[in-house]
Amino acid sequence: MKSNKKEVEKKAREKKFAKITVSQDKLLKTMLIILALIVVFLIANRLINGKQLATDDKLVKELHSYLMPDDLNNCNGLSNYADKKITSKELSADIKLCLAYQKANVKGAEIEEYDKTKKKETCKIDDMIFGSDEDTGKCSVAKIKKSTIEDAYQKIFGEKIKSDEAFYYDNSHICYLKDNYYYCGKSETYTYIIDGTSAIYRIVEKATEKGSTLTIYDYFLKINSSECYKNYTTLDKNDECTKNYDKKEKIDYKFMKKYGTLYKHTYKKDKNDEYHWVSSTPVKPVK
Repeated sequence: MKSNKKEVEKKAREKKFAKITVSQDKLLKTMLIILALIVVFLIANRLINGKQLATDDKLVKELHSYLMPDDLNNCNGLSNYADKKITSKELSADIKLCLAYQKANVKGAEIEEYDKTKKKETCKIDDMIFGSDEDTGKCSVAKIKKSTIEDAYQKIFGEKIKSDEAFYYDNSHICYLKDNYYYCGKSETYTYIIDGTSAIYRIVEKATEKGSTLTIYDYFLKINSSECYKNYTTLDKNDECTKNYDKKEKIDYKFMKKYGTLYKHTYKKDKNDEYHWVSSTPVKPVK
């Protein structure tokens, strides 16, 4: 009797263990299926939407600064923040050369000095005319290799310089191209364009990388005399922003997301794995 009882208990334990094992196997299979689905989802999401990059990623910050002049009074300011899609074709040769100069390393350029003419406060070097310094009466001219400007131009726009015309790199200095050198100095005539009352805000929302394309989304806002504007290049006012703007308060991400204009900046990678700016487009209409 005792033997039969032990046998029955043994079989009951074995049966219970078998049930537990089956349950564990089912649970394990379910977990593996869920894990596989998550992996598939992540892969599909990356293929469709691209790889998400950190907004403070070094490459993202560098690309985001490509069309940002050192001073907004230079290079016509932020010309790519317009009310329509802007590509390289919409930017003048003068603006593109100015932006390239701003990004080029010209610190080691050779400086040459020329005496002004007797009758005018200018110096004439072949067909180039520069303004003289009021204190010294001389013209200081920087001699910069064309390749120095061209390298920066290529880096930003992914193309070679197509124009050999003179350009201004700020409101009072001009560069002439001669014999593969840019000669840059004070312009004979110039006008100051001062927009010191405008405050410009840009906040990167996200950045994605998909194949040979990198896309940066950011919010843009221009405020002048306590009035908000939808973009940089027009006088279209952002009335909702103006109503809620308090100059005493700090403009934060929440305010920018609610009232700023969302822009999409597209960059393409070349055969050397270098990204170049392609276009900037407003994608969130502001009422």
